[in-house]
Amino acid sequence: MERLTHADRACAVAAAAAHDLNDELTIILNTTSFSLETLEPGHPARPLLLDLQRAAQRCVWKASGLLNYSARRGSPPVNAPMERLILESTEPALR
Repeated sequence: MERLTHADRACAVAAAAAHDLNDELTIILNTTSFSLETLEPGHPARPLLLDLQRAAQRCVWKASGLLNYSARRGSPPVNAPMERLILESTEPALR
């Protein structure tokens, strides 16, 4: 495989991280929504769950921004473990 440029590696890492983050946020948002649906309106945990839900939605927005940025750069999809992408992104670029 041809070595990616430093910028391409950084975009690939950002995209992979954003995908991983979206997976985790999906779990958080689904659990929060289910909890809000099952709790009665006056339950003391509702305001905390609503705060959690809003924070997770903000994180989804940020992760989407990372994915959009990497797509605009035209970075090719990379099928590699996240750890390898991170290690390669920190190596000095070959000239």
